[in-house]
Amino acid sequence: MNAQRVKEEETNKRVAFFAVGVEGADMHQLQTMSVRSPIKLKGLSFREMFVWLSASMQRVSHSRPDEQVPLAPPTDWMSV
Repeated sequence: MNAQRVKEEETNKRVAFFAVGVEGADMHQLQTMSVRSPIKLKGLSFREMFVWLSASMQRVSHSRPDEQVPLAPPTDWMSV
């Protein structure tokens, strides 16, 4: 899927795309692929990121369609 299609699919609410970069990643390039600003992973905190993602998706899956679900801030795995 190319960057433009990713943005179109997200705009049409068919996917939710989150760009995550590691140390040395081209964050500008990641920005071109995503509607949201890219997030920089803190070190190699992949496990923490996926635990957060899993918990977030669980909360969303238990919500009603079109309901805004507040998610926990991802501070333990992302760099600011």
